Amino acid sequence: MAEPGRSVLLRAVGDVALVGRAARALVERSSEDWRSTAAFLAEADITFANVEMPIPRSELARVAVDVSPDLQGDPDALPLFMDSGLDVGAVATNHIMDWGEKGLVETLDALRGSGVAVVGAGINLDEAIAPTVVERNGVRVGFCAFTPKQRWTATRGAPGAAPLKLELVKQSLAAMDRPDVRVVSVHWGLEFSRYPTPEDRRLARQIVDSGADLILGHHPHIIQGYERIGASYVVYSMGNFIFDIYAGRLKHNYDPWDLSAGYLVEARLGEDGVETFDTVPTMIGDSGVGAIAKGEVRARILEQLREASDNIDAGTAAVWEHAGGRLVGHKINAYRTTLRDGGVMAVLPHLRRVRWRHVKLLVGFLRSRLLGRRA
Repeated sequence: MAEPGRSVLLRAVGDVALVGRAARALVERSSEDWRSTAAFLAEADITFANVEMPIPRSELARVAVDVSPDLQGDPDALPLFMDSGLDVGAVATNHIMDWGEKGLVETLDALRGSGVAVVGAGINLDEAIAPTVVERNGVRVGFCAFTPKQRWTATRGAPGAAPLKLELVKQSLAAMDRPDVRVVSVHWGLEFSRYPTPEDRRLARQIVDSGADLILGHHPHIIQGYERIGASYVVYSMGNFIFDIYAGRLKHNYDPWDLSAGYLVEARLGEDGVETFDTVPTMIGDSGVGAIAKGEVRARILEQLREASDNIDAGTAAVWEHAGGRLVGHKINAYRTTLRDGGVMAVLPHLRRVRWRHVKLLVGFLRSRLLGRRA
């Protein structure tokens, strides 16, 4: 247990993808804001990031044509990103297996070789769900990471990301070595939606009830709100932090503001869990690299975050209408691109993976159009 009065400062950022112009800006040291932003992060006792993409060094072939952007991190950009003092990286994402098992292994090796404690993926299920504990100033902080169960998630005999199943989260929390604070990273939610689903909010409560002091959410790529549950905090999405929003073969028509605005979490952790909680607005500039937001931009992001948090319980119909209005058109475009690049046989596997939530998205899309509302 931490000694009374001792605490550590955690700074956690949203989605990091070392691709495209963002990677080039780091490698070429052309982002004027990165030096001060990296120094700000490095001042924390513990720095955390969601590492969105694989970072293989070998020339590898993509496993399959997918409906998501091609995200292959530039390994030469990683040492520059390490100026942030990154301590813990979550790799439980829907992209971590894009370049297969070798891509995964090379990513884990690259991060660990840079001194990063990695959680959320591995060569089998046991490694994927294994937690890590970071000790600073006598305070022990445990981390684990998960993503919804899909084709990219690990099994007992196959590599991948840690599948988001409550019993596995409980198992990982229980396996932490004498933690004072427990942090769970979750890659969840609906892309480009401002609100968490009611299902994810219920799951958040179950994870908190299982012992989590802080939940850090990723995947929607835009700002979602946060809420306090008892003494714990749940952050649903911090948005993008380092990301070339135009990277990949898929084109989108989303407002660049939504994909560029984000926030980092600043939490002081001690023997009683989360002692203080705050947010710091960030904005991705023309370089694709995030910086601490200032002035009117900062004020606008804080207002957006306040609105998202105040309306976090918007209700099932409102959530699916908003998400459907935003996402269905994007997915139709994605399937067109997949059909063009890979033919009918490339599309069929995705159609076989249609789930009930896709039906709800379509209903939400139709409802938004019938009511004349644009997300």
